[in-house]
Amino acid sequence: MTQCGPTRLRPPRRHPPCARSLACAVLTAVALAPSAAAQEPSAAIEYQVKAAFLYNFAKFVDWPPETFTRQDALFVVGVLGNEPFSEVLDQVVRGKTINGHAFDVRRLKSPEEAAACQMVFVGARETRLLPALFKAVRATAVLTVGDGESFTRQGGIMNFVVRDNRVRFAVNTDAAGRAGLSISSKLLQLATIVRDVRPAEDTR
Repeated sequence: MTQCGPTRLRPPRRHPPCARSLACAVLTAVALAPSAAAQEPSAAIEYQVKAAFLYNFAKFVDWPPETFTRQDALFVVGVLGNEPFSEVLDQVVRGKTINGHAFDVRRLKSPEEAAACQMVFVGARETRLLPALFKAVRATAVLTVGDGESFTRQGGIMNFVVRDNRVRFAVNTDAAGRAGLSISSKLLQLATIVRDVRPAEDTR
């Protein structure tokens, strides 16, 4: 993977090694976002960028201890919709592990299968399945990641947004808390923070 040059880190800040490593990984992925002049390969490049993000997300999120009942249990990543992306993701995480748990990328046939995963990515065209997905993973430690700004506002935990040909991400910290997931502050520093929309209090 191409290493970050100093011009990518502005304004300069002092970060602990963990934060610098994450920032480098994220900024490298962001730098791969397609340019306006390269329309043909843009989808493939975007898939690679998002797959790299998902791998790094997994490294900076803590799941409850009871999530893995065995040391050799797999870290399951489900993909709901968008079959081409699942193939790219499988290539990116192949041979890699999270705390000793090997990755297992699965193409989900229904939202209900998401409850058996540790992470689920939802394609932008699968918005009709979101109510069923959120119902299936309620009260489970599943990190849900989607496309588009509305995903986190509807109850998802993380979402990608492409702005100015750059891939960025947001985190709904309320949703993460409900799922029992602990997200590293180093990751949150690089994210747009989203909170649940609460109805205004009646002051009458």
